[in-house]
Parts: sequence; structure tokens; C-alpha cells
Amino acid sequence: MEDCAVADAGRLAAFVEEVLGPPRTWPPLPPGYPDGLALAVIDAIWSVGVRYKAVENVVYRYRRSRREAGGDPNRDGVSELLQHYGKAGGPETFAERVNNRQRVSTHPGAVLKAEAVYQAALGLQAAGIETCEELRAAATGSDAARVKSLWLAVPGQGSAISWRYLLMLVGLPGVKPDRMIRRFVARALGHSGVAPDTAVCLVEKAAELLDVSPTSLDHEIWRHERRRRPRRPDVAE
Repeated sequence: MEDCAVADAGRLAAFVEEVLGPPRTWPPLPPGYPDGLALAVIDAIWSVGVRYKAVENVVYRYRRSRREAGGDPNRDGVSELLQHYGKAGGPETFAERVNNRQRVSTHPGAVLKAEAVYQAALGLQAAGIETCEELRAAATGSDAARVKSLWLAVPGQGSAISWRYLLMLVGLPGVKPDRMIRRFVARALGHSGVAPDTAVCLVEKAAELLDVSPTSLDHEIWRHERRRRPRRPDVAE
């Protein structure tokens, strides 16, 4: 990870309070999916580079389908997700069922996000991870590098943005350095842009200065940028 200056973190913290208000006024942090690894995997991969409304729709349709089948989507692990894919007939049909054929990038030949979710679930299962609890343990233990490498090998996930977000969704503190977070940090510093690792470092240090969790600061920045972002159709990043 790139180094980030303490002075820059201080500038970011001051900008946060000026633009977002003091942390005590921020709304509560959403709960994520502390017991639903299937939902966390879907959300983490589908959220990169698109309007979040599209992700909400996919999550809603998955939840509805699982409830109609008598399942509990909020507690689905990797096996339940893979079984659902099997019953659907595979990634192509899964994409049709959630009414979303977005791809992991705009590059020719890029796979469907439904395919990336399927491969990510297979990778986690191969690593012996079925639940959020097991992922939290693996990601903070001696096997962290191996599990992360399996995730990064999934098409479209090499930047590690979705990996960071996955861990946040299951309850580990962190920062998702997507374009909205980087844009806010760059504006705070008067820069044209910042690298993802630099953005993570600065948000983490600013969170420490503000006495909040990195996840809470990340989410409040994201909420602000989502409101001010120009409206346009969903596109891959």
C-alpha cells in the first residue's frame, strides 16, 4: 500500500467535517450481511462500477427467489448460493432470473457478473469457506493471502476493490476505494485524482482522527457522492 501523509489525512478529516458534518450527525451504518455470505458475494461483485440501484434490484430478486423456495437468503452461505445456481441452470439463467446481464467490464469478451459471482463462490468453497464467520476468520488469519488470491483470480476482480468491499459487508472494518471515494479524497486535497491504495490509507487515517470506523467514514462519503453524482445510465467502471 502506498504511503499517505499525515498532513493530507488531516486535510481530508477537516474537509469531511466541513462537507459531511460532524460524525455524531451521520445516520447509522447499514448492517451489511453479517450472516449471509451469498448476499455479500453478490453485492460485492455486482456493485463495482454501476449505480447501486441495480445491485439492490439483484439482491431483492435473489432474496425473493430463495424465499419462494422456502430458504432464508439472509443466512445463505456458499453452498446455498451454488445450489441456487444449479437449480437455475447456471450463470446465464441466473442472470435472467435476477434480470441483470451486466458484465464485469466493458472489454470485449468480459464475463457476466453472474458468472463472476459463481466463480467466486466456487473459489471460496474450494478454500473451505462456507459462512461469513469462516470468511472473517480466514481473512484475518494466516490463510488470508491465499483466500484473497483466489478472489482476485475471478474475472474482473483483480483490482481488489470488490475483495475489500466483501470483507466490509461481512463485518470487517475497511474502505472500498471505488471511483466515488477516490473522487471525494481528490477533491479534499485539490488533486486531479488519487490511487486506490492512497485513498484507502487516507480514509483510514482520517477516520482515526475523527474517531470513527473506516467503514463508517467510507459509507458517509459514498452517500454524499451518490447524491451529488450526475444521473446517467448504469455503466461498468
